[in-house]
Amino acid sequence: MKRTIKLVSVLMLFVMMTVGVAGCFGNFAAIRKVYTFNENFGDKWMNQVMFYVLSWVPVYGIASFADVVLFNTIEFWTGSNPMAMGENEEIIKYANHDGKDLKIIIRQNEVMLEDMSNPGEEIALRYKPFEKSWYLDGEDGAVKIATHSEDGAEFFQPDGKVISISNIQ
Repeated sequence: MKRTIKLVSVLMLFVMMTVGVAGCFGNFAAIRKVYTFNENFGDKWMNQVMFYVLSWVPVYGIASFADVVLFNTIEFWTGSNPMAMGENEEIIKYANHDGKDLKIIIRQNEVMLEDMSNPGEEIALRYKPFEKSWYLDGEDGAVKIATHSEDGAEFFQPDGKVISISNIQ
């Protein structure tokens, strides 16, 4: 009995220290993403049913815990929350591949690759979260190139072939 009380006391102390040192008041981006998913799920009745499911499973609880203990702590110490990339934010990186100087622009649900030696020549990849799919923007419009689920991923080749990769556990 004393061992259990000691273990619970140590765990509670750890949680209180983590929350106290974390600077936990941040963007709460993970819980906001869950809320946005829930809000856009369907009509008000379907949203309410999904809210009960996400609360029962405890998606809301896990996202809140991850925000307080992990993501907001990272935000406190680094100044940015890895889950909180907003619509108007972007990260720009430069790389060299096969003698080409590339500019890589990363935005929320979008990656752009631009050949610096040939301005205007770029590749745009866009992610549609509700479809869990990546699209390549081309001359003929957006073409689905990949999709993923808990079971694995599928990659779509230009000739119509599909490569499936399953999660092996």
